[in-house]
Amino acid sequence: MLSIGSFSLVTGLSITALRHYDDVGLLTPAYVDPGSGYRRYRPDQVSEARLYATLRRLRVPVDAMRTVRERGVHAVLAEHRDHLLGEADSLAQLIETVEHYLEKGLPVRTHRIAQVTITTGDLPTAIAFYRDASYHEEISSFQFGAYPDDDFFLVTVADPERHPWPGGPARFGLLVDDIDAAHARALAAGAIEIEPPVDRPWKPRSSMVKDPDGNHIDLYQA
Repeated sequence: MLSIGSFSLVTGLSITALRHYDDVGLLTPAYVDPGSGYRRYRPDQVSEARLYATLRRLRVPVDAMRTVRERGVHAVLAEHRDHLLGEADSLAQLIETVEHYLEKGLPVRTHRIAQVTITTGDLPTAIAFYRDASYHEEISSFQFGAYPDDDFFLVTVADPERHPWPGGPARFGLLVDDIDAAHARALAAGAIEIEPPVDRPWKPRSSMVKDPDGNHIDLYQA
């Protein structure tokens, strides 16, 4: 049998990792000296240990390694890839936020309205209408901007089955980079024009439209 040092050399797993894998029951030595606690391994354990060494370099969690025998390496790697892609998306969004703060500076925290709730009779139509925002199914909301920046705003769509209050048109305002373009996109998406873009001395250039569910939206030039 191989000593733990020799086994470490031929498998690429550190002695610390081998001891940890023994402790968690992932890779058990063939023999443990009852007096010294020294571990020894069989030569036929080398291929399994090398597999774990490769998965370790890929940052596959131990719990996922445990399922290799039952599920197969391909299934474990496919699941790990999907997890990494999710982390990559989160990191990409975080990098964009950092870049924004580097360019614009950190936001000043103020008390402001950051969410309104509307009702809809046709969710796919609402999603198509608010296509300038990202729709998050888990919170049933459209997200404008990025939290915690000052342009962050949620438009939540009420589920009539879970929200018993009577439905009805809501009214809320959104800041947009180009009000004329945003107003035109809203009309093209099915909105009804209530008021075209207009300049007033007491507020930014603004307009008003009504979405397919009858909710009134004030658009303001940022």
